[in-house]
Amino acid sequence: MNSLHNMRLDPNLLFTLHILLEERQVSRAAVRLGLTQPAVSHALQRLRSHFDDPLLVRRGQEMVPTPRAMELAGPLRQVISAIDQLTGPTEFDPKDARGTLRIATTDYGLAVVLPHVLAELATAAPHLTIASTGLSEDTFENLKTGHLDLALSGQETHGSMRTEKLFEERFVLVTRADHPLAAKTPMTLDDYLAWPHALIDIAHSRLYGIDRKLEKIGRPRRVALRVPHMLAAAFFAQSTDLIVPVPERVAHIYAHSLNLVVHEPPREVDLGYFEYVQVWHERRDDDPVHRWLRQLVATAARNIRSA
Repeated sequence: MNSLHNMRLDPNLLFTLHILLEERQVSRAAVRLGLTQPAVSHALQRLRSHFDDPLLVRRGQEMVPTPRAMELAGPLRQVISAIDQLTGPTEFDPKDARGTLRIATTDYGLAVVLPHVLAELATAAPHLTIASTGLSEDTFENLKTGHLDLALSGQETHGSMRTEKLFEERFVLVTRADHPLAAKTPMTLDDYLAWPHALIDIAHSRLYGIDRKLEKIGRPRRVALRVPHMLAAAFFAQSTDLIVPVPERVAHIYAHSLNLVVHEPPREVDLGYFEYVQVWHERRDDDPVHRWLRQLVATAARNIRSA
């Protein structure tokens, strides 16, 4: 009680700051808080005065948190979560929940995982919204500060974050349906090396091992295209002679719509696989909403595995 008095800060302002750090825009924060934009702007001015820091600095249409605001975000989320547990119902009821769940993922996650997550969400929590962003060098920091709730990733390293394996995914090859290799089953190493290739240029990808292995046996390939996205790569197979490595689930999604043929790689070429995981900060382990979200994603992953 004494610390609250010493703060000389209305606890409602802390909740306003929490929402502002999540939304990073006064207008969106005002909608969530049920306040007018001038009222939220006034609250922000009081918060800036109290913390002697700008907290959020305008950059285009968004407001970017200052380093001080990023320091406050994590502890602030803990405080809000603790208050929710003290004053709210003992169990989280997703059907009545409102708000936004922020999930960072790749183009692969958008195509393969999030449609299943959204299908589960539509039934279990129809008033919640998913906001998806791309994975970046700031992802782990945003998980730590609470700006992100969850990340879905196939990368090999995840720092000190908590992870849960959802499923494994392997790579296959695709070509256009009228490619000279379309009827070559199985594809031999000579077949594989006779045509130009696309390389999915993603950091830490196991696909980088292909060229090292080929160089060791003195059989290099010709890479004609490097692209940074798994989903985009398949489109280049549609009207070129390229052989394109694609995650198997994506390959089968595109095979019909893009008129592609799916190939097993030659036995000498190991395209590898990756584990797809959900990633979060340990601070969220016991958060009822977060536990429910992780279970929702795990259920979606079971549906993906069974499919």
